Amino acid sequence: MHRRAVLALLAVPALLAAATTAGCAGGDGSGSEPPTDAQALVLRLSELPGMLPLGGVAAIPPRFSLFGDGRLISVPTGSPGGWPQLREDRVPPDGVRDLFRHAVRLPKQAAAGGPDEPVVRVVVGSTDGQRTVTLPRADPAAARLRAALARYADGHSAPYQPTAVAIVATPSDSPDPARPWPLPALAGEALGGTSAGATCLVLRGADLDTVRRTVATADTGTHFSAGGRLWQVAPRPLLPDEADCTDL
Repeated sequence: MHRRAVLALLAVPALLAAATTAGCAGGDGSGSEPPTDAQALVLRLSELPGMLPLGGVAAIPPRFSLFGDGRLISVPTGSPGGWPQLREDRVPPDGVRDLFRHAVRLPKQAAAGGPDEPVVRVVVGSTDGQRTVTLPRADPAAARLRAALARYADGHSAPYQPTAVAIVATPSDSPDPARPWPLPALAGEALGGTSAGATCLVLRGADLDTVRRTVATADTGTHFSAGGRLWQVAPRPLLPDEADCTDL
């Protein structure tokens, strides 16, 4: 097993325990309302495997992200490797309120599972702030919320076109052949937590287009050479409420 993958795995229980009890001053959100601003997060559901990939949590796009204007950005089931193909749907105002009420009723705490147990992490945004809850993947409340979100993602989806993408890069010592990185630099700012050992570089505009063409034909095992080192990369589209690497 890759050493960084082992370290990321060992860090998961502490991260998830902290996330389960994290919250805003507004408590569990009862009595508050979902935000209505187009950039404001109402609800985010991330599915985290017990064995995190290289790059940790920062490398995993959230399964569902719902915003105040009703935009629902999701990762389709069975998405291939290479460049992430996210999609965008619309949830009507009544649906946004129903999903919000469903999310604020999630339990504040859940029994801790084993270190390799898949989990669901839910971030709920309200007029009082945000709170985060982490539940086992098999938790019935988490399953119901995931199913409710998925029903809205079954409509006439359009591709989500991010204006910025974070490249989460992890150094590698693999002997496999590597492709040249198409830009002058790959290493970005150092990440922490389960992503410790990886770096993050945000790309926009022409640089983003250049890297998209290169990575689109790669997979999770592809290596790139840059700065005299080998790297594995994970493109992570930034969502409307995310500005830079610190938001991952």
